Amino acid sequence: MRRIRVAALGFVGFAGFGFAQTQTPTYDLLLVGGRVFDGSGNPAGRADVGIREDRIVAVGRLEGHEAARTIDLTGLYVAPGWVDLHSHADRALVSDDLDARRAVNLVAQGITTVVMGADGRNPIWPIRDEIAAYESRGTGMNVVPMVGHSTVRLQVMGADHERPATDDEVARMAELVREGMEDGAWGLGAGPEYRPARFSETEELVALAHVIADYDGFYYSHQRSQSPMPRWQMPSIVDGPTLTGTDGMAETIRIGRETGIRVVGTHIKAKGPSSWGHSAKDVQAILEARRQGVQVYLDQYPYETFGGGPVGVIPIWGFAPPGMDRSGGLDDPAWRAPDLLSLDNLEANLADPETRADLLMDLEQQIDLFGGANRLIVVFFPEDPALVGKTVAAIARESGQSVAETLIAFARAGSEELLHGVLIRPVAGHRFDVEHYMEQDFTATATDAGVALEATPGRHPRFWGSYPRKIAHYTRERGVISLPFMVRSSTSLPAAIIGLEDRGCLRAGCAADIVAFDYEQIEDVATILEPATPPVGIPWVLVNGQIAVEDGLPTGALAGIVIRRDN
Repeated sequence: MRRIRVAALGFVGFAGFGFAQTQTPTYDLLLVGGRVFDGSGNPAGRADVGIREDRIVAVGRLEGHEAARTIDLTGLYVAPGWVDLHSHADRALVSDDLDARRAVNLVAQGITTVVMGADGRNPIWPIRDEIAAYESRGTGMNVVPMVGHSTVRLQVMGADHERPATDDEVARMAELVREGMEDGAWGLGAGPEYRPARFSETEELVALAHVIADYDGFYYSHQRSQSPMPRWQMPSIVDGPTLTGTDGMAETIRIGRETGIRVVGTHIKAKGPSSWGHSAKDVQAILEARRQGVQVYLDQYPYETFGGGPVGVIPIWGFAPPGMDRSGGLDDPAWRAPDLLSLDNLEANLADPETRADLLMDLEQQIDLFGGANRLIVVFFPEDPALVGKTVAAIARESGQSVAETLIAFARAGSEELLHGVLIRPVAGHRFDVEHYMEQDFTATATDAGVALEATPGRHPRFWGSYPRKIAHYTRERGVISLPFMVRSSTSLPAAIIGLEDRGCLRAGCAADIVAFDYEQIEDVATILEPATPPVGIPWVLVNGQIAVEDGLPTGALAGIVIRRDN
């Protein structure tokens, strides 16, 4: 019954528009004159919003009602605060750094609630201690705690995790998952493309998902692959069939089918030209599964560029000593040994014909994975800053070298501190896939971003601009989705996936998490070359009834709470 109630909460109209009052209430805060979205996907309607403490207590025509403070939002749209279904803010929010816990780059976008456990990791274990860290230090946003699959796998298997778990080990993991759910978590986050989870079998994930089914929890996963092969693999070490993005989606759907829970393919994407168009396969598979009753969803950040930070394109093993075993993949901890990698090793590997052929083959695969040479943008090159902003393809043409030769030349101009010699921002996605995923009514909005306190070369603009971009670029400029659709994908949809009954909605009884924005002026100012630029057009953000952004300026309020599953 609870799941039915949650779903219904996401799709109701304004409760209280035009209602009669028998007495004049006193509000702590009265928002007047705005055009209000309730979050369900309905169009906006002219309404005022009355707030008392941390709750919305009235929505309607409230002229003449008393309030401790009245804010005129005429000309603005008013919506529930954004619910970010995939956030990496957890490590900042459990830290002692006050500025980090304020999370200004996220709050300024209108984000009021973030979901943790991204990619299967927890910053602190057990969950009760993670929750205590948020609560004791204060946070700028509400926090939805999750159990991380990789975290519990390491708790049980430790360093001996490069293998499938035994039945006994899976049972012990299940006990930890249950403990986390009892502590207040909402579900299970996973990242089976990463260590240690990539050594797990699907049966392990199914078994743990059955535990969260007892709590009406949900599962969300960085899937095993979102490209022609997993990110840790390379052509030179492939022996037999490899996992593809199709396999990753099939696993997520299987977990939903076998357990009956809500499952999410998180930060969905199609990486590189060899994967472009893959969104059609994913969407077709999801639609078929949903027709069969499987509760499958996606979340997405609205960019064609992927990855939190800049990249070096030459495979890391090229800088390792000649003859070093690379069968463990690009994520092998052996590559992180102190003083292992060097430019001298790169020259030695290039000098050996067989090794050079392998390296160039893997390099071509990396270039494709990152979008092709004409989508590799230089964001930092100390040797020649004039090249910043140019693509590797353009630089190669100007120099008369091949793309591979150009990347090797960058490395030769580098140092032991910057082996690749250059930092590159890849634009690996295609507009078709980004928009095709986006226009599905089962796709929620997310950032895949954390707290950012400073500008670093090549950091992803999603840290500052995800939600403004979805409104400004994809809704207003390109018309891919409507504004009510955008609001629903960022509010009631993620709230319903999680199981939240009083977030992602704007009506009496809901938490006073609110964003007000100017549809004509809102803009994601952050770019690839200048990523740390705050958005414009979002003058007001409220978190639990407290003002977090006032007249476009963050207040630094630590108004967030931990939303426990049991409360």
